Amino acid sequence: MHLLSMPVVALLASLSLLPAIANAEDAVKIIDQTSFVDSEGRLNLVGTVRNTGALPVMVTMGLSVEDESGRRIMHEPTYGRVIWPLNDSPFKFVVESGTVGEPFIMEVRQTRAANYGVIVLNYNSMAAGEEKAFVGTVKNTAPFDIHNVSIFASVRSDNATQIDTVRSDVIPVLKAGEEQPFVAVPDPVVRSDVYYYSCAGLNYDEPITTLEVGDGNFIAYSLSAAAQVSTLSYENATDSISFRIRPYAPNGGDLGLRIPQFSVSQSVTVILDGKPHDALVRGDGKTMYIDFFVPKGDHQVQIQGVRNVADLPLTVFVLASVTAGIVAMTRLKAAFKVSQ
Repeated sequence: MHLLSMPVVALLASLSLLPAIANAEDAVKIIDQTSFVDSEGRLNLVGTVRNTGALPVMVTMGLSVEDESGRRIMHEPTYGRVIWPLNDSPFKFVVESGTVGEPFIMEVRQTRAANYGVIVLNYNSMAAGEEKAFVGTVKNTAPFDIHNVSIFASVRSDNATQIDTVRSDVIPVLKAGEEQPFVAVPDPVVRSDVYYYSCAGLNYDEPITTLEVGDGNFIAYSLSAAAQVSTLSYENATDSISFRIRPYAPNGGDLGLRIPQFSVSQSVTVILDGKPHDALVRGDGKTMYIDFFVPKGDHQVQIQGVRNVADLPLTVFVLASVTAGIVAMTRLKAAFKVSQ
């Protein structure tokens, strides 16, 4: 297999973040929090935050701690790196010693992260076995491998109170099409009160996304958009990357696609719902940068010309042939007159 690589800078473009939200609490709310002391005498503060906004966000939680070394602010990301609109994510602080304040939302940043929905979780939310564990399977339905996958959830008692937050061991590699089991175990101190799990989700490293283009070849790409993206594929007949998309923002949003550049004269066209769509397309000799606005609602997108220089219309070839014939005849006549 051959992997058509693209510059690292293009991959990093998909991780670009928008400016921090001016007032974090306008978009993200703490909806649960509690604490317990574990078997090692450490204070555990756990809770859940909810993204009430229209765009995916990345959230950092803060906690004021004061001990013999002074006062400091601990900070931890939520267990879900990206919290999609109207979704929740748990958090957890483990404090060795000292007095603490209440957990607070320290930073919220919008992110142009596309939600591909390529990893499928299959689990029973009820606690399992003597360990009252969170168990299930995780399957990778993407055409590319995914690295460092971990599954998390909020731990709930029989009255729906959150009593812990758990995370599974990391799965180093989840290959394309592969399914693996996972287990996450609550702290032994709260085990007897565990009844079920909620807010289940997963984390994984940003993948090097690829699409199969036939003959054992792949094309790497990077897509950034605050949107749900599905049925993404390469269509050989039209030399295009095709996908469905629905922006999270109610008024639509921007999309950026980065693909390798194969020719200085490479021509790329954006088709939205079957019609040509305005887009800013440029190449730097290594990468093609395609940027355009996606209106609100569900749309079908085709990015044509992703591997080949656009073919000239047949009429151009016919005209070229006729022109060449006329030139040849003219030269032949001229040569004949000279020989006379």
